[in-house]
Amino acid sequence: MRARIEYFFFAPFVLLAFTADARSQSIVASDRVVVSYPSKSITSFPILETAQRRGFFRRENLDVSAVYMRGGIDIKAVLTGDADFGTGSTTAVTAFVAGAPLRVVMSLNSYVDQALYAQPKYRTLAELKGQSIGSLNPGGLVDTLLRRVIVQNGLSPERDFILLNMGGTPERYAALKAGTLAASMLSAPHSLHAEKEGFTKIAATRDYVDVPGTALVAHADKIKKQPEMIKRFLRATLRAMSYIRENRADTMQMIGREFAMAPDIAALAYDKLVELLSVNGKVRVDGYQLLIDFARAAQKIERPISAAQLVDERLLDEVIRETGIKR
Repeated sequence: MRARIEYFFFAPFVLLAFTADARSQSIVASDRVVVSYPSKSITSFPILETAQRRGFFRRENLDVSAVYMRGGIDIKAVLTGDADFGTGSTTAVTAFVAGAPLRVVMSLNSYVDQALYAQPKYRTLAELKGQSIGSLNPGGLVDTLLRRVIVQNGLSPERDFILLNMGGTPERYAALKAGTLAASMLSAPHSLHAEKEGFTKIAATRDYVDVPGTALVAHADKIKKQPEMIKRFLRATLRAMSYIRENRADTMQMIGREFAMAPDIAALAYDKLVELLSVNGKVRVDGYQLLIDFARAAQKIERPISAAQLVDERLLDEVIRETGIKR
């Protein structure tokens, strides 16, 4: 009888201990994910920050760290396995054309938000001849688009300008404000600050070449080995994008805090972000074909390379079907 009493007394505690241990195991089982980004800009950072702050990653049992890595290094980290996803999609195109096993798995922005801003005394690109222009890593998105603008204006990137690898948008904007650059490529929200402060908008890259904006890039092997993790990450990202569209006030507050901007600029930045957001994450293959062709020309590769080899939307399509998101 005493043995039965002891059993009924201790059994609940054993059950509680087992449950606690199971919960502990569940926490330990969360997939740790690293996302690299080359610049803290309005195009991608608010999406990752929203997914983190609103618990969309946690809901998918993901422990996500967004890590700043200077342009070029971010995609190398994806290749070495130090990052699970990268957002430097154009740098990834350059690496892909050179033979790197990278894939674009989801679009974050439908188009590119980049423009060339100059000191107030300059009014045209021709007036900038011989001057220094802030760019990013050679072969990356910013540098590629800047060179297209220059060439389409009948000028030479190598002969007529001094193109400098200045790091991310905040660094380029700071150099422009300090007067150490004659001009610089900028994206929102820094471009919004530049306009308010009287810098000259020389050119918007979308007027010269319409290519897709920021996207998520993964290693081909990771897609094969961890498809469920990738699907969970894509699902959380899509939720964050929907939240941003539907929650203006909260998103504006987050943008204002993260980018240290006044409410009026935060409102403009929010509108720009919503304008940029991909509707459902689907990738513009034709736009990536343009980027691939640019990279082929730069690397002097004559054989054709299809963007269909770079874009892999199979997992995204599964997520869209499962969640009922409109295509």
